[in-house]
Amino acid sequence: MYLSVVLFLSSLGYELTGIGGLDSIGAIAIAALSFREGREAFQKARGNLTCSCNSACH
Repeated sequence: MYLSVVLFLSSLGYELTGIGGLDSIGAIAIAALSFREGREAFQKARGNLTCSCNSACH
């Protein structure tokens, strides 16, 4: 959801103002959010190697 909002706002800002930097800032924000999501996914996977369910496996 965050990625979509950042993309929309940066594209809208660029279209309304014509400032190319807004689009670049949006791209950097998307990269940062993607990195954070990827790191979180790896952390979750590292802690749950034997079972992928959240119920009575433990």
